[in-house]
Amino acid sequence: MPRDKAEAFKWYTRAAEQGLTEAQTQVGLMLYKGEGTSVNFPQAMLWFEKAAGQKDADAEFNLGVMYERGQGTERDLTKAAKYYDLAAGHGSASALSNLASLYQRGAGVSQDQEKAMKLYTAAAEKGVFEAQNYLAGAYLTGNGVQKDVVRGAKWMQLAAAHGNAEAECNLAILYTTGTGLPQSYENAAIWYSKAAEQGLAKAQHNLGALYAKGQGTTKDLVRAYQWFWLAQRGGYTESEKALDWLKPQMTQGQVTEARRLADQWVSAHSVR
Repeated sequence: MPRDKAEAFKWYTRAAEQGLTEAQTQVGLMLYKGEGTSVNFPQAMLWFEKAAGQKDADAEFNLGVMYERGQGTERDLTKAAKYYDLAAGHGSASALSNLASLYQRGAGVSQDQEKAMKLYTAAAEKGVFEAQNYLAGAYLTGNGVQKDVVRGAKWMQLAAAHGNAEAECNLAILYTTGTGLPQSYENAAIWYSKAAEQGLAKAQHNLGALYAKGQGTTKDLVRAYQWFWLAQRGGYTESEKALDWLKPQMTQGQVTEARRLADQWVSAHSVR
């Protein structure tokens, strides 16, 4: 392990043993993630408990996560809800979102969709991606709330701004269809591109379709083939039909160039 992290763990532990709350939480996190030391869930939980005893919101949140996942302890959703509630009361936005999920599912608490929506909204307003993404889906589909595509699109815009590929692709779909937002192939192309560059096959396929039709971008069969090929490589089955449809419209030189660009993309995005 990198010596700097091991050294940091040593010094954080010394400070934690002196009762410094922030250090106790940090030691717990390092034990939880295996940074500067080996992963040790039971020990992580002990340090989180010490910090939670001093009302540290991060420690309370992490205890909630560990009880929800059954890490270092038996899974206990009632205790998870208790610690999320404590953390939320001490300012943790992520705890609001996780607590909302428990109320929405009726896990560890009595199911309460109205309370879940209030908690999700509070978390989303504080910038929590998971809450923003949930609200977007809920309002767009009318799941547990009155359907409101304009409000759903607003939350999807905020969720996509976090750089999550699925949210970026979903926002692009809203622009493509004009759902809750003014229809715009140009904006759809921008957001499909962001998601496609992260390797999301559905976005790659949809971006290919825009290039093939010249919607929101200059018509470019080479780029269309490139993205269809990459989407097919990523397991998006509809892209096989798209390639069969597109290839007869292209010269062999164009197909060769498209494959070169696709191979170049794969090479640039390979994990090293």
